[in-house]
Amino acid sequence: MNLRLRRNDFAIFLAAGLGLVQACVSGPHFYLQYGDEYREVALEKILADNPLALGEDIKVASLGRSASASQHVVQIRDREILHLHKLHDGRVTMLRGQGYLVLADKRIVLKAGDVIHIPRGVVHQYVNIAGEPTVALVVYAPAFDGKDTHPVTAP
Repeated sequence: MNLRLRRNDFAIFLAAGLGLVQACVSGPHFYLQYGDEYREVALEKILADNPLALGEDIKVASLGRSASASQHVVQIRDREILHLHKLHDGRVTMLRGQGYLVLADKRIVLKAGDVIHIPRGVVHQYVNIAGEPTVALVVYAPAFDGKDTHPVTAP
């Protein structure tokens, strides 16, 4: 078997490899439409435009909203407070990092790629266990107004 690559074959192989690396580095893109407005935005741009400051534990970037739902990219350096949402269901898609979610009486380990639904009224708290901030896409239904976070004291 001859495994020698010609110069052109190597250039094509290298270009394909670099394209794959670039696709992985640029991360996912979000495609959002509200009314007549359609936007495509890369996760890297969202994070660059909304940096998690050194002393900041949580940063929320709102991507858009309709009457029925809103989308947010959330960065968590350490942890959320134990809380619940009385009026909103949440669907969390882990984009980066790992940690665990305390959900009622369960402890669920989460990593990039995992998706979890948090029903309204359920006490929860996310704790980051990685060295870098966790990044997640959170979709609330109905659209989240920022006022429906109710702290809960641990039993």
